[in-house]
Amino acid sequence: MKEYNLLATSIKKLKAKRNNHQRKLKPTKPNEVWGIDMTKIMIPSFGWLYLEVVLDWHTKKIIGYQIDSMSRARQWLDALNMAVNTQFPYGIRREAKEKVKLVSDNGSQPTSETFMKEASPLVEQVFASYNNPRGNADTERVIRTIKEDLVWPREWDNVYEFKDALEKWIKDYNEDFPHSSLNYMTPAEFEAKALELEIMSKQEACSSNLFLA
Repeated sequence: MKEYNLLATSIKKLKAKRNNHQRKLKPTKPNEVWGIDMTKIMIPSFGWLYLEVVLDWHTKKIIGYQIDSMSRARQWLDALNMAVNTQFPYGIRREAKEKVKLVSDNGSQPTSETFMKEASPLVEQVFASYNNPRGNADTERVIRTIKEDLVWPREWDNVYEFKDALEKWIKDYNEDFPHSSLNYMTPAEFEAKALELEIMSKQEACSSNLFLA
């Protein structure tokens, strides 16, 4: 392959940073830390489908996803853009006071020039340490739940039927799936309560400032 110039060219500036001592991020509010990851799903009559998922680590809410016959930077960006539009309908630059941290592995898609260039105005990328299996565990866990609850219990043989079922499953997961880690609230309920508390905290801070003035 080297003789016929078929080897991939090494681009050193795109090499992912590997920090052996990087600690897992622990968000304290919605839209502080998101995770993104990919999995494959076999449809016998069609072949492999690739599913990218974006998860809010604080609320456990699936905020973006993309399913396609390919898994390239464009598909990952489509999932990220869905997350941004879902969480910040009036624009992430306008609504977000701080950049959302987006955690991923060191795969070819999130470390690609295309993904990093288009994602940089929206989020701050954080790469899990290569020897830390828990670096993106929250996102990997929800993908496992999708496999256990939706993919594996039945033999899927129709792509469109599966896509419709996936859309419904994600809606049900966000709105009807209680989590013990969320005090047995659903992701949507936990997010609504967290945002309500955040608004109340801001109002109290404004009232205190007015009183002191």
